[in-house]
Amino acid sequence: MTSLAPKLSRQTLWLMSAACGVSVANICYNQPLLGDFAAYFHATPAQVGWVAMASQAGYGLGLLFFLPLGDIRERSRLVMTLILLCAAFLAATALAPTLGLLIAGNLLIGATAMSAQVLIPLAVELSPASHRSQTIGVMMTGVLGGILVGRTVGGILGEYLGWRAVFGIAAAMMVVLALALRGRLPQRKPSVQMSYGQLLASLGQVLKTQPRLWRPSLVTALSFGSFTAFWTTLSFLMAEQFHRGATETGMFGLVGLVGALAAPYAGKLADKRGATFTVTASLVLTILSFLLMEAWVAIPALVIGVLLMDVGVQTVQVAEQGTVLALLPEARSRLNTLYMVARFIGGALGSLAGAYAWSLGRWPAVCAITIGLNVAALVIHFALRPRRPAVLAPVVEFSRAA
Repeated sequence: MTSLAPKLSRQTLWLMSAACGVSVANICYNQPLLGDFAAYFHATPAQVGWVAMASQAGYGLGLLFFLPLGDIRERSRLVMTLILLCAAFLAATALAPTLGLLIAGNLLIGATAMSAQVLIPLAVELSPASHRSQTIGVMMTGVLGGILVGRTVGGILGEYLGWRAVFGIAAAMMVVLALALRGRLPQRKPSVQMSYGQLLASLGQVLKTQPRLWRPSLVTALSFGSFTAFWTTLSFLMAEQFHRGATETGMFGLVGLVGALAAPYAGKLADKRGATFTVTASLVLTILSFLLMEAWVAIPALVIGVLLMDVGVQTVQVAEQGTVLALLPEARSRLNTLYMVARFIGGALGSLAGAYAWSLGRWPAVCAITIGLNVAALVIHFALRPRRPAVLAPVVEFSRAA
């Protein structure tokens, strides 16, 4: 593949994918450090669970209020602005004197770390229809790679330099990213002319006229919720069961990196076999991964389980996002907003549910939660599956209104 489209070279696509990874890593540095936060601030696991929850919730808020701007503002400038704001919030969080301010800082970091979701619709727009899921797969390689490597980097740096250094170094990395991207991102004129207020109001109209958005959004939210519940509690399991610290916890991110590398192949599978088959197989794979980790609490089982879980969750994300972005081309940023807000609401609630499940019943309770979330996703996937081709009238009606 030398180019996915005349205006999107392979080199530019992978640069955008790398930018996605560096940006989204900022919401994951805290997860292997939760034990360190608890010790530093003399807090309980449930209390420091709010740190992980805040970064996920902040990401969702950023998606809701910043991502729709991609339909009415030039996207490359929007990306650069978000990157520099995120760098500033990371630097401020490195100095947080209390747990409350640490939580607030992670909320703001999450809100400005979502520039990846501005880049994905841009890449899709510049790609031919026959390669869109594959393009999403490449972009999601960067996203999931950033999530997983972010945990590894956060764990290692936190172990040897302390948690404050993690946020300080992350701020410097965002400045370097801004310099690397300057003048190299494709520029596209806005597809819609409307005010910001009208833009936000139109989100409700998109949701109303696109009922086929609901099912993939719910499925992805539940799938991603199980993912964040696992990663939020892994540091507690490693400390209590295996007497391991942040470095060892973070190293599991390298295992999950295989899931990131599988993303382009997940996109190809969705293009060839369809989203229904791909999502079904992926949810079953994720359930099996948690069953394995519940039945066999050992390092080898965790390694295999993380590998299977990350491939499963990643494939669900790629397949369902491809379905969503094909619904209404002129409103891709808003479709992506609604879809990703649902996903990260699921992620935020999953982080919090995982922390409380650990407090109540340790690892068996966490596995019960994660398995239950994926079973619910599987039920919704079949119960709300469309029985006939989508009606085009709502699309035309909304297109005229926009």
